[in-house]
Amino acid sequence: MKKIIFQKAENNFTMIIFGASGSLAKLKLFPSIYQLAAESRLPADYKIIGYGRSQISNEDFREFFKKSVIEKTERVDLEKLDELLKNIFYVSGQYNEEKDFRKLRSTVEQVEKTKNRIRIAYFSVPPSAFTEIFQNLAAVNFNSIKAKLRLVIEKPFGYDFKSAKKLAQTLKKHFSQEQIYLLDHYLGKESVTNLLSLRYANSILTTLLNREYVSNIQISALESKDIEGRANYFDNVGILRDMVQSHLLQILAYLTMFMPRERTAEAIHHEKAQVLKSIRVNSLVRGQYIGYNKEVSTDSKTETYAAIKLALKHPLWKGVPIYLRSGKSLVEQWTAIVFEFKPRKAQRDDGTLPPNRIVIQLQPYEKIEFHLLTKLGGKTFDFHELTTGRPIYCSGDCLNEHGRLLLDVIAGKNDLFLNFEEIFAAWKVIDPLQKLSTKMKKKDLHLYKKGSKGPKASDELLAKDGFKWFYSLPNA
Repeated sequence: MKKIIFQKAENNFTMIIFGASGSLAKLKLFPSIYQLAAESRLPADYKIIGYGRSQISNEDFREFFKKSVIEKTERVDLEKLDELLKNIFYVSGQYNEEKDFRKLRSTVEQVEKTKNRIRIAYFSVPPSAFTEIFQNLAAVNFNSIKAKLRLVIEKPFGYDFKSAKKLAQTLKKHFSQEQIYLLDHYLGKESVTNLLSLRYANSILTTLLNREYVSNIQISALESKDIEGRANYFDNVGILRDMVQSHLLQILAYLTMFMPRERTAEAIHHEKAQVLKSIRVNSLVRGQYIGYNKEVSTDSKTETYAAIKLALKHPLWKGVPIYLRSGKSLVEQWTAIVFEFKPRKAQRDDGTLPPNRIVIQLQPYEKIEFHLLTKLGGKTFDFHELTTGRPIYCSGDCLNEHGRLLLDVIAGKNDLFLNFEEIFAAWKVIDPLQKLSTKMKKKDLHLYKKGSKGPKASDELLAKDGFKWFYSLPNA
C-alpha cells in the first residue's frame, strides 16, 4: 500500500478575505481554515485579515470567526482555535475607496513577520464588487515582487457572458494569468474530482460510457433547504446561475469530456471547454416553491428550481439526451449522476424490465451503484432488480473543498480551478435561458410545494422522451 502524503502549506502567507462578514465566509471559509489549523497543515507564519464594510474591531471579528467555527464544526479543539485566532485581524473599509486599501496595505505590512511569503486576496463578495477591488489592489501596489498577489475569485464570475468578458479584461490589465484562481468549490469536492479518476482507472466505464450504450444521462442536485435568509443574493441570481451555470455544467464536463493523453491542468481545461461549447439546450422548465415571495418580499419571477434537456455535439455523446435539474426546498438533499443504458433484445422483447443504470451519488454521501437484473427462483424467466455497489468516500488525505482549494492556491496549483474559456462557454449556455426567463410570464413559472419533488412539468420533460427521473432516496 502506498504511503499517503498529506498536503500541507509549505509557504508562509497572508490572506485577505474580502466580504469577511458575509455568509459565505461564515459558513464555508472560516471552518475550513480552522480544519487546516487543527490538522497542523498551516505554516509557522500565516496571517488572515478580514476586510468588509462592517465597522467592527479585531476582537469582535475574532469572536465572529470563533462562533462560526463552533457552529459548523462537530468537535472543536478550543486550544487550537484560540491559537488560530491570534493570527486573525480585521480592517473595515469600502470597496471603492483607494484610501481604505492603503489602510489595508498598512495593516498587512504591520502584521507580517517575514517578507518571504505569498499574499492571497480571497473574493467572498458578489461580482458587482469585483472591478473596484481589482483596481484598488493594483492602485496601492499589493502586487509586489517580493510577495506576488494571488487572487482567488469565487463563482459566479459575472452575471452573464458580457459582464464576465468585461471583468476578465479588467482583471488582465492589472494581473497576470498565473496569479488568477477562478474557484468553483464543487471542484474541490473529493467526490467530484473522483469522477475523472473513475473513468481514467476503470476500463468498464471507459468502454460503456458513450452514445453506443447510454440512452440518457441525468444529473440532479436537489436541496432540502430553502434560500436560508440569502434573499438579496439569491433573488438576483436564481438557481440557473447559482447551480447550473457552474456546478452542474462542470460535473457534466467531467463526465463527458475526452480523456486527455496528458493529465495536465491545461489539457483538462481544454477538454472541458470543448464539451461546454458543444452544448445545445432543447427545453427548460422553471419552478418556484410556494412561499418564496414572502421571503424576498416581492412578486419575484426568480426560479428556485430548473430542469433542462440538452444535447451535445461532442462525438462521444451526439444524440444522447441529457437532463439537468436543481432546486431548493425539495424532499431531500441528493446530488447524483445517473447513466441509463439502452435495452438489449431480451429487455426490449419483455417490455416490462427496468433499464440497467450506473448511479454515482455525491451527496448526502458518496457511493457508486450498478443497477442490474437477476432471475427469480423457479422455472419461469421472471426478474427483479439487483443493486450492487460500494462507497467511494475519501479514505486518504481528506479535506473539505475550501480547505483543499486553499492549499492548492498556496502551492501554486490550478488543476482544480477554472479558466476563462470554460467560464465564457458556460455563460453562453445559460445566457439564452436567462433571456427566455425574463420574457416568461408569471404563469409560466411552475409552483411547487416545499418538501415535494418539484414541479410536475419537470417529470413531463422526460416523459416526452419515454424516460423518468431516477431517485435513490427513502422518502422520494
